[in-house]
Amino acid sequence: MSRLFPQILNVVWASFLKKRAEYRRYWFDFTVGLIIKFVFFLGTLYASPIQTGKEATVKLFGFSLWYLSAHLISKLGNTVIEEAYLGTAEQVLSTKTAPWKILIGVVIAEIALSSMWVTLFFVCAALMIGFSEILSGIVSMITEIVVFGGVSLIGMTGIGVFILGLSLRLKQVGAVTEVLLYYLLIFSGFFLSSNVLPTAFHILNYFSPLSWAVQGVNEGWPVFFPALGISLLWLAMGSLVLKQQWHWARKNGKIGSYV
Repeated sequence: MSRLFPQILNVVWASFLKKRAEYRRYWFDFTVGLIIKFVFFLGTLYASPIQTGKEATVKLFGFSLWYLSAHLISKLGNTVIEEAYLGTAEQVLSTKTAPWKILIGVVIAEIALSSMWVTLFFVCAALMIGFSEILSGIVSMITEIVVFGGVSLIGMTGIGVFILGLSLRLKQVGAVTEVLLYYLLIFSGFFLSSNVLPTAFHILNYFSPLSWAVQGVNEGWPVFFPALGISLLWLAMGSLVLKQQWHWARKNGKIGSYV
């Protein structure tokens, strides 16, 4: 236990250094990505005009949570392939830090670093919508935002781990990830009301941590345990799939392969 936190912190610091190099080299790409998300958010927002400060807050909260989750899931889904492509997979795995500690460190680092972009987006969007309205909405539901946002992030991390496990065998899983992320963006309930969605989408949304987060801030504590249950289910499923595929990849010598 005494070595657990220092090793994870080392992974977080290494991830920070790597990400800093990426920001310095590809800062324009990251900026364009932020602008694209911002334009998409505003276009969708004005397509269905908001009526109250609470409604504006829910939409901005849902989109920001999706934005953060998208960064996290994309990072997890591409981690193994990226290391294999760069030829550093064996180097990473030869360290004294256990793979599960590396995974925890990567998750912490990605959430912390991506939060900067999400915060920048949140502030810009709030200023465009009306900062006073957003602030009043946040104050009225701050507890729900923190709790259901955290619960949802657990589930989205589980989905990311699930995709990470699949990437050990299915190297082109990134394309499927993009489809999943944009489904979650459009149909999780912060842009389109659940009343206008067909039954099939209600069934799919039952397993969406992001959809439960939106329901949580709208409906309150009665949905807490279902939301937590779905998130823990995804975390358990992700861990199981990752464990199985990890053993398969080691047995077949596929950990360092990107094809």
